[in-house]
Amino acid sequence: MPHAEAAVDGDDGAADVRRGVRGDEQDGGGDVVDLTEPGGRDRVDVRLLAVLGQDGGHVGLDEAGRDDVGGDAAPAELAGARRAAARRAGAAKLVARSRGGRASLSVDAAGAPLYRRGWRARIGAAPLRETLAAGLLAVAGHDGEAPFLDPMCGSGTIAVEAALIAARRAPGLGRSFAFEALPGHDAARTERLRAGLAARARTPPAPIHASDRNAGALRLARKNAEAAGVADLVRFAREDAAAVVPPPGPGVLAVNPPYGVRLDDEVSAAWRALGALLVRLPGWRAAVLAPDRGLERLLPLAPATLLPVSNGGIRCRVLCYRP
Repeated sequence: MPHAEAAVDGDDGAADVRRGVRGDEQDGGGDVVDLTEPGGRDRVDVRLLAVLGQDGGHVGLDEAGRDDVGGDAAPAELAGARRAAARRAGAAKLVARSRGGRASLSVDAAGAPLYRRGWRARIGAAPLRETLAAGLLAVAGHDGEAPFLDPMCGSGTIAVEAALIAARRAPGLGRSFAFEALPGHDAARTERLRAGLAARARTPPAPIHASDRNAGALRLARKNAEAAGVADLVRFAREDAAAVVPPPGPGVLAVNPPYGVRLDDEVSAAWRALGALLVRLPGWRAAVLAPDRGLERLLPLAPATLLPVSNGGIRCRVLCYRP
């Protein structure tokens, strides 16, 4: 399975990788990692994992043969592993991962991380990843058929993703991927796929509103909407959440209020303003991204469900409200 990033969880230690290479009894002997079968593979790949175990995490090998391994890996073994792996990977990045006593090698098919859709022009003070914004919208039930509102839009990530979903524009359609440089890539087929996805685009049938009380944040949001090609689909306004006039509903609300972790400006007041708005939205579905520290108690309504997530390393929960 290709990995978009060369990353390893913090609980993956050196012993995990070495155990995967040796094939300890609990892992079924040598069946865990077997790169010695016929077909052009050789022992040097296994030695790569053994050297990797000294670092206890991951190694990324690029076309120049550079590596990310730290520690006291054996230079000769690492050099040989690097050369063999780079020859096989060509221009692609070879990624090794360890988890639960198992190790795997894969070729990075994405290149830049998949959360980078390719549209962001500006980044705000506490940016939300595009993929997390899309997940928040999915939980809220946003498909573009009903009015949408983000009353604390910040730099506009949720609003832009909402517009792209409503317009049925495929995520990442405007960016490139590492697999396009791999040997044997069928460029014509990829272009046909892109053309087919582009043909599904439509004009959203329902309005998309986004607002924020901060003028600077709104400027960023407008620039991002322009970069994404959805500036004409989103109505931006400078308003406090408590005073927002929502589009005629019922509709869908998704919002990422300030937490006080990276932004600490009047957090409690912002959450109370959001609460004042929620009680004026009968029949609406809503998803609120909240830190795991009790700020939801400032809202007058109890969520129907809570979903644990992580936002930039911060433990959070998605508060889901249903009519």
